[in-house]
Amino acid sequence: MTLCLGRFNRFGMVVGNLEAAMKAYAQVFGIRQFELCRIDGRPAALGGFGSLRLELIEGSAGGDVLGEFFDRRGEGMSHAVFMPDRDDAREQLAGQAVAFGMGVEISGDRLTIASRAQLGGLALVAQSAPSPVSGRRSFHYEALLPTQKLFHIGMVVRDRELAIGNYQRLLGIDGFLRMELHTDQDLRVWIDGKPALHHARTAFGRIGEFACELMEPLGGDGMYQRFLAAHGEGPQHYFPTILDPADFAAVRDGLARAGLAVRLEGAIGDAMSYYYLDSTPLMGMCIEIIVAQRPDWWQSLGMNAQDAWRVGLDG
Repeated sequence: MTLCLGRFNRFGMVVGNLEAAMKAYAQVFGIRQFELCRIDGRPAALGGFGSLRLELIEGSAGGDVLGEFFDRRGEGMSHAVFMPDRDDAREQLAGQAVAFGMGVEISGDRLTIASRAQLGGLALVAQSAPSPVSGRRSFHYEALLPTQKLFHIGMVVRDRELAIGNYQRLLGIDGFLRMELHTDQDLRVWIDGKPALHHARTAFGRIGEFACELMEPLGGDGMYQRFLAAHGEGPQHYFPTILDPADFAAVRDGLARAGLAVRLEGAIGDAMSYYYLDSTPLMGMCIEIIVAQRPDWWQSLGMNAQDAWRVGLDG
């Protein structure tokens, strides 16, 4: 038995100031409009396009799943929102979650599952009907960052194999692509422009449109190690963009001027480079950008089509 969550719809952020967050996300992604609503009694905004859909919730203290997150972490990447396939699925899903030993919260058509301990810091939400819209906020910025889709969300975990088992058991993900990142094995890493030693284990899994990367930091330094030390387990990055070198060079300075400077750069052989940007301007969301150094970059890393699908590279 796995959780019958339905279709993945959007990702949720807890932010300190909703108006400032809407403006920042509009500038970076080019989001034209947010729908205003209330979620669990808090001011919230929904916006995006295609699979790049976001839920911004203004944080406040409290004993619920979001309040606990805000008390412990403050701003940051918090939860994944799914749309059940049936109107009566919420009650069944609540029973399944309780059977798995997780707490549940019901507010209107929204069910929140306290799954952070099991899923590496990620909470789950099932929402059977849209939140009532109380207003709209429009913006007219040109996007600082070209985007294609949400490829995957990255979670820092303490134990990759334990996390894989929980994602398989709870979400029904049927297989993971395991990888090793090690500066002793054809990987080069720079943190704030300085070379660093780095070692981590990762794994990519997917069910439907929900794709995730589980990242266990090991030796050396890196954004995973620093995230785990500062926050514990939790969602660490949002991956919406694959660019060629010229396109990334064209937008890098503009991103830096907006505060989204490169914090970490990694290069795997001659296949690809990856970049993590400063998370401060987006109130805890770290963006990952992949720069493909050759057209067959993922094939040159030994991936087959199923592997690429798990990473989120289809479409």
